[in-house]
Amino acid sequence: MIEIECVTQEDGLRNLQWEWEELWQSSLTTSIFLTFSWICCCWKELEAHNELRVFVARDGGRAVLIAPFMKSRRAQRGLPADCLTFIEHPEAQIADVLLARSQQDSRVLEVLLKFLMNAQATDWHLLSLDKIPQGSPTLELLAASAQRCFSGLEVRSSHEALFIALVGGWQAYLNSRSPRFRKTLRNIVNRIERLGAIETKCYKGEEVNNQTIEKLFSVSDSSWKVADGVAITSQKRRMQFFEDLLLAVAQRGNVQVWTLEVNGAAIASEIQVIDGPTVYALRSDYDERYADSSPGVYLQGEILRHLFESSYESYNLGVGLNPYKLRWTDRRLPVMNVRIYNRTMYSRFLRSFDQYDLGKLRRVPGIRTLQNFIVGRVS
Repeated sequence: MIEIECVTQEDGLRNLQWEWEELWQSSLTTSIFLTFSWICCCWKELEAHNELRVFVARDGGRAVLIAPFMKSRRAQRGLPADCLTFIEHPEAQIADVLLARSQQDSRVLEVLLKFLMNAQATDWHLLSLDKIPQGSPTLELLAASAQRCFSGLEVRSSHEALFIALVGGWQAYLNSRSPRFRKTLRNIVNRIERLGAIETKCYKGEEVNNQTIEKLFSVSDSSWKVADGVAITSQKRRMQFFEDLLLAVAQRGNVQVWTLEVNGAAIASEIQVIDGPTVYALRSDYDERYADSSPGVYLQGEILRHLFESSYESYNLGVGLNPYKLRWTDRRLPVMNVRIYNRTMYSRFLRSFDQYDLGKLRRVPGIRTLQNFIVGRVS
């Protein structure tokens, strides 16, 4: 018989470490972004404004599913809603549940959905699971489970990530780019080499230490992102996240830190997460004082040149179609969002509101008044 536990306290989360790591080893969905250490680093930053909701399904006392969720109050089409989501950290590139290979018939997910619809019915309005890889078995299994629970399920593409397939070698890749791209890259290399003693470094494992982190923070603190409030050093919690992540995960061999140094001082950097055959670019920065020399582009080229010589298969530039990424590739990978509304009256109202054109709906007499009334009563 499958039993569900809802973990709501941090000490309960810590107590799951052994079960979590054992299930991760046998899960249909193994990723560095689903490891216990990654989730704990994320939750430490997110706990101030969210509530923990980690669901553990056990069959015969053995964990067969772990759903790392959290609860937060969010606006849906201008209306307040209690949402269950993954533990959504901005640096997470993918998200999913851990599901034992022995549970490929979706039965355990059906039990979880029924638990949410019944025992947890008053706790949430919308289940919104974002950044699930397009090829994840979870998508098909959730759809089958929702159908048996008579619950509507919506799947849509939510984000895209750009990637480069690491095949054919660096020179073949360069030849595939435009003459203008290659000329610009040569000019950047010349400008950088005129700055002084140039060194590109890659820190791995025990080399990722407090001194390495200080270099990263120094570059971040000199970047254009400071003015926009989105630098690593803009928030103490984000700094703590990267410190914890780098010191904990690097020991597993799943983190690399690249720096471009001029006369011993770092002027550009990139934090990478290694996830099997894929290298994810987690965060890139450069010192704005050297902007005219394009140190970020130079470092990107050096990183790619080394990756093409490695055994890795893919370089993922991260979620988001930023212009600087599009200079390097136009190949895209979508990640998906799954939405399931609760069956309560208010949840059904939210779903109806979500399915109609909001602009047209607001022109219906009384709708805006109703919306304002609900906001005042529920918030």
